[in-house]
Amino acid sequence: MPTSKGKVKVKPDLRAIAVDTRALGLSAPLRAAYEASKRSGFHAVLFHGRAHRHHPAALVPLTSVLPIGDGARQRCLDDAGHVLNDGLRVFGARVATGVSAPWGTDPLTGRQWPAGDPWWRIDIRSEARLSDVKHTWEAARHRDLVVLARAARLDPAGPWQEGLDELLRAWCAQSPPERGVNWYSSLELALRAIAWNQILALVGDRLPRDVGTGMERLLLSSARHLMVELPYTLSSMRNNHLLGDALGLLLLARMFPTARRARWWARTGERMFAAQQRRHFGPDGRMIEDSLSYHRFVLEMLVVRVLLGGAPSRVHRDLHAASLHLARLGVFDGDVPQYGDWDEGRVLASSGDPLDVAGSAALGLALCGERLPARWYADFDELAWYAPAPGPEATSEEFVTRMRTRSTATTSGGIALVERGPWRVWFKVDGGPSHGHADLTSVWVKHGDRWVIADPGTGTYNGPLEVRNGLRTSAAHPVRRPDGQDQLLPHRAFRWLNSGHGHLGAPLVLPDRTIVFGWHDAYARGEHPVRVGRAVVVAERYVAIVEFADPPVAARSWSLTVPLHPDVVVEDDTLIAGGTKLDLVGLAGHEAVRGRSAPFAGWHSRTYGRWEPATWITAESRADTTVWGLGAIPGPPPEPDALDGLRFRVTWNDTGALLTVTDLTAGKTHHVRAPR
Repeated sequence: MPTSKGKVKVKPDLRAIAVDTRALGLSAPLRAAYEASKRSGFHAVLFHGRAHRHHPAALVPLTSVLPIGDGARQRCLDDAGHVLNDGLRVFGARVATGVSAPWGTDPLTGRQWPAGDPWWRIDIRSEARLSDVKHTWEAARHRDLVVLARAARLDPAGPWQEGLDELLRAWCAQSPPERGVNWYSSLELALRAIAWNQILALVGDRLPRDVGTGMERLLLSSARHLMVELPYTLSSMRNNHLLGDALGLLLLARMFPTARRARWWARTGERMFAAQQRRHFGPDGRMIEDSLSYHRFVLEMLVVRVLLGGAPSRVHRDLHAASLHLARLGVFDGDVPQYGDWDEGRVLASSGDPLDVAGSAALGLALCGERLPARWYADFDELAWYAPAPGPEATSEEFVTRMRTRSTATTSGGIALVERGPWRVWFKVDGGPSHGHADLTSVWVKHGDRWVIADPGTGTYNGPLEVRNGLRTSAAHPVRRPDGQDQLLPHRAFRWLNSGHGHLGAPLVLPDRTIVFGWHDAYARGEHPVRVGRAVVVAERYVAIVEFADPPVAARSWSLTVPLHPDVVVEDDTLIAGGTKLDLVGLAGHEAVRGRSAPFAGWHSRTYGRWEPATWITAESRADTTVWGLGAIPGPPPEPDALDGLRFRVTWNDTGALLTVTDLTAGKTHHVRAPR
């Protein structure tokens, strides 16, 4: 409406629409038409729940009916007992949803999402929504029902089949086509189809007739939904969602080959999967998903594509590369940084540790012909239930030996892993556009078996925005920030309004030290653009970080956050991790923040939806080049560009950056180039 000066106020929602349009880019018109369909009621025409001609499901086995090894058998039976007695597993907790409460129950509040409403009329995004729908969806992926089906196959006399029948019968009654919150996301339908396929393969002949028929009708409705929902998927979900939806269509076409549109589903799914695969994967095993959790998630999609049979050679190649990427990051030697978004998302069913990613990597390697240790088939459910039985040659320890004889430094997908003495250090220089955090050149540190500098995790997607942004922006990561800038500007829960690119050089391995160097251009915007670089030095007794900037006077001040693991205690300039004390060097005047609500800081999220207090060290500096670190750095106190007998200098040009390391005692010079 007019103001006193005769101008018209721009409504906040119009500004938000403008920003949304900028974030969506060329996909904005298609997304706008889709949203108009939801609001105009045309969705009721598109998604009408008409009856389908019944088609019996064909057997398309993705899982073995019996596992390899007694370890997986016992884990399954124990887990199935927890499912029936304690509830389904959702982000580290057991919940009543589906077991002793309706399938539309929100585990956080105990209240139910609207049961009979068309899904497009249910609010899952605004501040008025019931809750974070992801908790309800996690239960509805039915991986725990696969566990019950496995238990019923292993122990026919147990309570598992009856419990499974009741859960599935309740689902069919409570989730008719296109009604309720569990029909909202196409990806959820695809993942549930993968789970149901395994249930039918394991105990389909033992399911009551009404349950089996009900499942088949809902699966056919899911295929139709996936096709009708394609405009939204193609305009807004060109990441793991598009791959998952395509995989669902491929699977459903195989399960219902007599359905009238089965060939159309198969052709569409194959084309979608191939097109997104070309965008999704790099030759070094990285993905556009800048997240350890989502890397595992998509890797398991490739696994299912291989298990379906007839996969193009590119699928095998990308599966092998993505699995080796995780191996190079050290997943078979212990836990690794939880970088990017983390929500325990899985495609496959496992009764193992939901935070583990090693089993999926091992399965990917096995399906690509790698010879793995026989004991892994007992340790990892993914191998025990989905891999072919190992031959006699698989008893070799060749793979483990080959991975452990690597250099003290390994690089993969823009990340370096340095192992020297008691230290394991990850230097994450580059990222990707999907599910990543503002963490270019972040440094994560373990000393022995204890985390010291630890990725603070995810917290939430759909919860309070101050928590979401508080854990994904640069202020929550060990990266330098000029004049309080953030590397990436957040928009809503998932998008960024700008991008940044990191460039990692080859490791410099010296007899007594290992040095890795990289830089990024995320601050190459605004009034004072600046490139930021880092050299990370790892020795037996210390880890040190040397900071650089180009141009050197681009920032008036620099901010740094060092997020520590919740178990680390700070006493003055000393960090205490278990029985180990580490000096904190070069952060004079630092402050410690722990569990602060406003502004949100000093937290750690071990899994989705939960966070606990953890100490974040914050420091300010006016120096463009400086040194900080952990442990005992020998010799005189570090200078801004020198420590432990080494001097560092970076030369920048249009093609990248060159780090020069000079040994001040021997007079020898080393160079590390990180090209653009």
